[in-house]
Amino acid sequence: MKIKKQTRRKINNQSGAAMLISVLFFLFISLAIITGLVSPTVREFRNANMNLNSKKSYFLAESGSEDAYFRIKNNITINFPKTLTLNNSSANSTVAVTGANEKEITSIASVNSHFRTVLKDITTTNGFNFSFAVQIGPGGVRMKNNSGVFGNIYSDGPIDGDDKNHNFVTGSAVSAGSSGSIDNIHSSVNMYANSITNSKVDQNAYYQNIDNDTTVTGTKYPNSADQPYGIMPISDDLLDQWENDAIAGDTISSPCPYNITTSVTLGPTKINCDVLVDGNNAVLNLTGAIWIKGQLMVQGGATIKVDDSVGNKSVVIIADDPLNRDTKGFIYLQNNSNYFGSTDNTDSYVMLVSRNNSAESGGNNLAIKVQNAATGNLLLYAPHGQIQLQNNVTLREVTGYGLTMQNEAKVSYAIGLSQPLFTTGPGGKWKIKRWKEIR
Repeated sequence: MKIKKQTRRKINNQSGAAMLISVLFFLFISLAIITGLVSPTVREFRNANMNLNSKKSYFLAESGSEDAYFRIKNNITINFPKTLTLNNSSANSTVAVTGANEKEITSIASVNSHFRTVLKDITTTNGFNFSFAVQIGPGGVRMKNNSGVFGNIYSDGPIDGDDKNHNFVTGSAVSAGSSGSIDNIHSSVNMYANSITNSKVDQNAYYQNIDNDTTVTGTKYPNSADQPYGIMPISDDLLDQWENDAIAGDTISSPCPYNITTSVTLGPTKINCDVLVDGNNAVLNLTGAIWIKGQLMVQGGATIKVDDSVGNKSVVIIADDPLNRDTKGFIYLQNNSNYFGSTDNTDSYVMLVSRNNSAESGGNNLAIKVQNAATGNLLLYAPHGQIQLQNNVTLREVTGYGLTMQNEAKVSYAIGLSQPLFTTGPGGKWKIKRWKEIR
């Protein structure tokens, strides 16, 4: 009987160790790959979170600044520093007086230790705007003899020149309404009118009708909508208030007419008769509003200026007889008269107002006449009357029912004139002058 010989299989223990090493090696590689993928994600998440907190801090700072500005603008009682809290984070606002009628609002906010700071510079205005070098009512604008405007014109009536090569507007020219027309004018910017004839436009023209004698360098826009009629920047109610403010000061009733031939300081003052400012030695220093119940004449090298004590504000002189606005309330400026704001204040002006309404009523009387080298920081306002400028006159702004310019007369709009501040009138309205973030 044969006995089978059993064979034994020899087990290789090394194959298990190799498998274990392979698994560990794969695990480490996988961890490295996962770590490489996760780290940027975590980093981006962290950066996104930091960015979010930073933006939250910025908007919170801006909210604190706006809250402070809102309270100041609306005369709401507020004690500074002021803390505004939102979602367990806070913004602290402080206000510093930086000059006459100027303040600086600083708001600092922190969200999870991310700080942002916003600064606002604010100043006051009387709440009306001089947006154009010349703004005229239905009486329209008539330019003659090399007269022109450095700035924009807005007219509810026609804008007519004698020669498009010599009667110019360096800004835009607008003649409003369905009867709006512009003729023989050179505009350096745009022109807007129902009808444009024999003119020159350096940029674009907007119209219903245009003739072949008009050249347009830019683009023509036929069938354009007529521009709306303008609104006079200063209301009659505000002019009434200015007169009442003058009454609150001194009253002069004699001698009449009231002649100024030396240096005189007035304002607020009501003068119950005609006023003559005459001669090289005549200087009228303005410290407040003046109401002349008659006519004003300035001549012979005389000067009207805003007193330095007024600072960066402007002062108004009103010529008005409420009982007879058709034949009274005239203003005549002639023979090298001069007009100045307060010293070292470019935003300070003399504004002369005539409330004569002859032109609006269909009459021929001039409300304001300026001739023979009248110059300076001078604003003219005659919302119901006709204004005439002639002979080398240079002014800063003109508003009236109608306007005639001739013999080299110029209106040169002053930068920063859009919202002047006067010594009288309604309480100043705050506006933002400058904004920035402090890093």
